[in-house]
Amino acid sequence: MIINTARVELVLMNKAIPANYLEKELGINRSTITRVRNGERKLENLTLETIMTIQKWIDEGNYRFSYDYSELIEDLEEDIAEGLTDEYIYVVRGPYNELLEKCPIIDYYYTSEEIEEGDLAEKTLITSVLAEMKSDNKIF
Repeated sequence: MIINTARVELVLMNKAIPANYLEKELGINRSTITRVRNGERKLENLTLETIMTIQKWIDEGNYRFSYDYSELIEDLEEDIAEGLTDEYIYVVRGPYNELLEKCPIIDYYYTSEEIEEGDLAEKTLITSVLAEMKSDNKIF
């Protein structure tokens, strides 16, 4: 098992997930979760077993990490509707995002001639680009 401490911490610190829900789901004492959230206990002071339990829960698909692609999706869908795109576009990815465990799409170009100096862009099917962004944009 590979433990992604950034992901584990995000789950514990996400106050949108009630501590009693995590207690029920994970079998971790609610007071432990509350103390971490209140800064009374540090993540690195949790037992390895507790951290492994949270990571296993994440790995089983019980929590999904998202990226806000709303504006980029809207722009691309408008460009498609206006007929500005082809079957392929050139996507530019940002730096590695530890929570997503990949490099998110940060921009796109219609043709290789438009790619700005210094940008690395990959030619990708437009349907694949939209599918990736929509999948990563979902909040569960």
